Amino acid sequence: MRVLMTTRGSSGHVGPLAPFGHAGLRAGHEVLVAAQRQFQDNVERARLPFAPVAEPAREDWMPLMGEFSQLSFEAANARMIGDFFGRLDTAAALPGLRAIVEDWRPDVIVRESWEYGGALVAERYGIPLARVGLGLAAVEELTIGWAAAGVDASRAELGLPADPAGDRLRDAPYLTTIPAPLEDPAVPEPRVTHRFRARAFAEPAPLPADWWPGNDDPLVYATFGSVTAAPHLPYYPVLYRGLIDELGPLPVRLLITVGEARDFSELGPLPPNVRVERWVPQDDVAPHAAAIVCHGGHGSTLGALAHGIPLVVVPLFSVDQVANGTAVARAGAGVTLDGDIGVRTVLEPGTLDGVGPAVEALLADAAPRRAAEGIAAAMRALPPADGAVDVLAALARG
Repeated sequence: MRVLMTTRGSSGHVGPLAPFGHAGLRAGHEVLVAAQRQFQDNVERARLPFAPVAEPAREDWMPLMGEFSQLSFEAANARMIGDFFGRLDTAAALPGLRAIVEDWRPDVIVRESWEYGGALVAERYGIPLARVGLGLAAVEELTIGWAAAGVDASRAELGLPADPAGDRLRDAPYLTTIPAPLEDPAVPEPRVTHRFRARAFAEPAPLPADWWPGNDDPLVYATFGSVTAAPHLPYYPVLYRGLIDELGPLPVRLLITVGEARDFSELGPLPPNVRVERWVPQDDVAPHAAAIVCHGGHGSTLGALAHGIPLVVVPLFSVDQVANGTAVARAGAGVTLDGDIGVRTVLEPGTLDGVGPAVEALLADAAPRRAAEGIAAAMRALPPADGAVDVLAALARG
């Protein structure tokens, strides 16, 4: 079986696909990941075969970034999903996706839920389709509505019928690694839903002994994902310096990762209990942590909960971050701060004032740890991602 996986390619989008890609490879199938050329490193870091497609021209998407800062949080997210992911990304990727499909002849296509070209080429060429969620089912449903109009522009170019409500996007079987206790009970799950365990839970590697010699205070790990420190966003260094000022005075060891190749000297002097790195495997850090501070991204949130670590969630710029933070708080596994922080207010003094008290509360109260450990148990009870191969094979057989 040939499995074509489609993603825009940023780390938070590749991560949810990776367990299913590896499952296909372990089962002896051929797997190919089509992603924007600029994100080749992310796919290869995930140890998956890469096929490039084009990304939108900078002059097409960069003006949107300025517009987002002038909109409400929800309106900015609707524009991001509809205009950026749904319209620009899809139009740029389609020629490359069509060429891959015509040359490689996949038996099934698996797309991540904020990549839409895969859905269109599957329909155009009559190839079975599955989708992998990037977050909660509630966010999946919300963003389908936002994306439908932007995707319809490309549907018309392919000669496909209009889908103004996104029903064709909604129809594909849904694969997710979100455990049921995190889902919003008020939102019905997709019609055909398969839940799987993403991790093998290997023994973690020890942290370097020279990071905090002689210091055994509780470890707090802080990550705002792989793109927050990117040069086209306004968060670095001010957000990270604010976090250092907020958590550095606490009796903790603080590890911060920034994801991007940035100049750490811009952060100013670091207290002796603070360590900044570009990238550390989260599964190596989380088992050692007493608490994790993150922006509510899919990978960072599930990565913490998989190891039973309570969270302080600081949503920054995406609706899924707010939803994930709300889910963590609803489950009692941590604290979420104001969900409408956004680009405009994160640069203001005092934005991160609540992070320190939230971390102190988690360190002093065993209940969030117990709740996080309960979610970890639910994740471990799910069938492994290898089971998704049978789902895909059944789709391919029709």
